[in-house]
Amino acid sequence: MAIRWVDGLKRGGVLVLAFVATAFFFLPLLWIVISSFKTQLDLFAIPPKWVFQPTLANYINVLRSDFRAQFANSMAVALASTLFSLLLGSLTAYGFSRYSLRGSSFIQFWILSLRFLPAVAVMVPFFLVFNALRLRDTLLALFLVYNIFNISFAVWVLKAFFDEIPLELEEAAMLDGYSPLQVFLRVSLPLVRPGLVTTAIFCLIQSLNEFLLALALTVRAAETAPVGLAKLQTFLGTDWGRISAAGTLFMLPVVLFTILVRNELVRGMSFGRMK
Repeated sequence: MAIRWVDGLKRGGVLVLAFVATAFFFLPLLWIVISSFKTQLDLFAIPPKWVFQPTLANYINVLRSDFRAQFANSMAVALASTLFSLLLGSLTAYGFSRYSLRGSSFIQFWILSLRFLPAVAVMVPFFLVFNALRLRDTLLALFLVYNIFNISFAVWVLKAFFDEIPLELEEAAMLDGYSPLQVFLRVSLPLVRPGLVTTAIFCLIQSLNEFLLALALTVRAAETAPVGLAKLQTFLGTDWGRISAAGTLFMLPVVLFTILVRNELVRGMSFGRMK
């Protein structure tokens, strides 16, 4: 009886700690959403108002501004980069996982080293290259740059998932007459679906949040949402209402996607148990 009481107390303590940690990270996001419905007067009220007359003026102003095109640019580049990274990353990761290649360890480290590069270290070279190729201020330039970082991440994450798939499953499929490509598409790839979802979320967030390279490689036509958000801060002041509304709209797709694939995401975070 005493042991049950101690176990219940431990579970209660874990739940309390989990609730406190969740609230710590969630409250700033909640405050942004609440602020997006406030007027300028309510935003600067002291003490802060939790009960107020909500307004959609901030959202209307944001949707009538350049942010709508900037948001579309961010989503287009992020989705294209994520899908291409998953395609190329899964093929490369599967090759490293299943085939012994001379110097594969060195190649894998070189791929990972691309992820080490800080954006500020490659900003000037990328600017000069894309400016010479007349690709500056285009979505293609951002697509190419984002893939450099996303593919390296996808290769290393997905290789760990492919390593966990028993070889006996693939050998059994080959005995049934499957070609190597069919084994990859029909056996191995479905089994690493949690890994694909996990990788997709991180690649999507990385592409959407990237600011420095987008600032250097765009002028106006290909501006992304983070650059647009920064431009809402001017020497005349900061329009916190519009920034909150734009930020809420910007994070909404990722939140919805994460909710839809939450089961696969949990499985992906606990990979290594499928055996």
